[in-house]
Amino acid sequence: MRRIALAPPVLALLVAAQAHAEPYRLRADAVGYTQQPQSPVGLVVLQGEDRSRPWVSTEGLVWAGNGTNAADALVLLVKVHDPEKWGELRLGRQFITAGAVRPVHMDGADARARLPTGTTVNVFGGVPVPANLAYGSYDWVSGARIAQNIGRDTSTGISYLQRRDYGRLAFEEVGFDFASSPTRWFDVATRGAWDLINPGITEASTSLAGRFGSLRPEIYALHRSPSRMLPATSLFSALGDTPSDVVGAAVPWRMFPRLDLLPMAGARIVGSDVGIDATLRTTLRLDDRGEGALLLEARRQDSGPEHWTGVRFGARVPVTPQLRWATELELVVPDDPRGRGAAWPWALVSLRYAPTKLWEVAGAVETASTPRNAFELNAMLRLSRTWGAP
Repeated sequence: MRRIALAPPVLALLVAAQAHAEPYRLRADAVGYTQQPQSPVGLVVLQGEDRSRPWVSTEGLVWAGNGTNAADALVLLVKVHDPEKWGELRLGRQFITAGAVRPVHMDGADARARLPTGTTVNVFGGVPVPANLAYGSYDWVSGARIAQNIGRDTSTGISYLQRRDYGRLAFEEVGFDFASSPTRWFDVATRGAWDLINPGITEASTSLAGRFGSLRPEIYALHRSPSRMLPATSLFSALGDTPSDVVGAAVPWRMFPRLDLLPMAGARIVGSDVGIDATLRTTLRLDDRGEGALLLEARRQDSGPEHWTGVRFGARVPVTPQLRWATELELVVPDDPRGRGAAWPWALVSLRYAPTKLWEVAGAVETASTPRNAFELNAMLRLSRTWGAP
């Protein structure tokens, strides 16, 4: 395994150790990842809580960088919230998801309030996060979402999002979402976003799900328009817009208390091309809680640029209460190898060891032969430490 950039995580662990005797709870996860032929990278994840002030918490996700690019914070925020969950204020660098509009990455504020009438209001605004701190003049993003609970089982919401680059409107869209469980055996959910600059549907989805004893059938449909989802300067947009539509069904079936069967089939429509994707997945749980399981999956893809048949096997085994082992194996056979190998294998092996409730270490090694590379070897290591009572 090549070197892994873990210096910032180690520094964070040393600083956090000073809070051991304080009324705080802090969890730190240091993650290192190496992938050929790219340089290795590292991540550090921090979560902090104050037991004497339960209305304040912090989160941090920092990319430790590599030999080419410097470290950068992906998430670094402070949350102030009402213990009764009537309101919340998030300040700092964060990812915002508001209903059906696209998610955004920004430095700013996100305020949420829940009213006694069942109405939820979410307002946010700030500066889009640029690469290498290259902030532009008059760049900002803003948006809002208003949602309303109707009875105990139905909710609906309307959302709005706008972004400006150098003061010019980059994208603007409005979204709608609806979810309802009118009976014990039926669920319905739909959501969609509409582009206000280039009028048209950005993305829309609908699903109908039933509950009939051990059967959980679902019918779904999805539409995506790439040119409306990508920036106007994207090469994909310049080459043209090819919307895609997916219509499919899944029928999860708990055949026995520990055996699940999941057949799925869908039709993908890209322009005038219509293809079928089908999957059959079987899961056998080794215990009542599902901590151990065996997975067998077969898949056929006849849509998109690649047409192939594949099989996948996975195992998750708790060797002891402190040690867990997992592995996954896949083999894909393409219809037309085009000189890239008659079969593409993939394998993953992972271990997780938690000697105490405060310490945890986990690692994984992945190897594969893909259409891009005849051989790949990737590895990941995670070290976690918790201070304070859970």
